[in-house]
Amino acid sequence: MLDEAERRYRSGEILRLIAGDLGVSRQRLAERLRDRGVRLRGEQPSPEQVLEMCRRYEQGESLARVGAKVGFNASTVRTNLLRAGVALRDPHGRER
Repeated sequence: MLDEAERRYRSGEILRLIAGDLGVSRQRLAERLRDRGVRLRGEQPSPEQVLEMCRRYEQGESLARVGAKVGFNASTVRTNLLRAGVALRDPHGRER
């Protein structure tokens, strides 16, 4: 059952629909998928992930590369770096 739920979720279906089909709550399904290592859409990065983003970016990786390594898109990385007080580089790698 969880294999099917994970497959459906990864293919783009929403948790509420999948949970309804399975007769469980959305929260319960989300918990079970997280236990399986599935990162849910719309979740914010953990403090540890933000530290990893900062470390990688400060070592010279691009927003996109940091995002790919940590599992978030470049926009989410940018937002979290700014919240953490990291000075962003311009598109040519120079500090702003």
